[in-house]
Amino acid sequence: MRKLRCYTGKIVRKSSGRTLRETVLESSPVLALLNQSFISSWSLVKELEDLQADEKNLDLSQKARLHLEQYSFPVEMMVALPNGTVVHHINANNFLDQTSMKPEEDEPGFSFSGGFEDPSTSTYIRFLQEGLDKAKAYLQSAS
Repeated sequence: MRKLRCYTGKIVRKSSGRTLRETVLESSPVLALLNQSFISSWSLVKELEDLQADEKNLDLSQKARLHLEQYSFPVEMMVALPNGTVVHHINANNFLDQTSMKPEEDEPGFSFSGGFEDPSTSTYIRFLQEGLDKAKAYLQSAS
């Protein structure tokens, strides 16, 4: 069976996203998962808008359009297939809201995965794993 490789990206305006770079993206478990299963990138909204408008490269234009359709200010984290299909995404504000919940505020059944003490790390790992699961399901249904 072929190894599944997905793209994970963050779409940002200007320099937003610093909090993510300084927390979860410095975590060894997150970096290991990214290196194993993802091609990780950051894209500026302006760059994607320029790519979307490029009539000379329709394939890249289509991929940029698919990502911009899912974008919500200020930062959107996405898991996409190589063809540009976004299979999972979360806005950074929603992500930060989830990671700032205290246990007594949690929804029933909500727990941080993998035994990590840092809620940001465990939530981001769960996001990536959910993205991989959705990508596998998408690819199985497409074949």
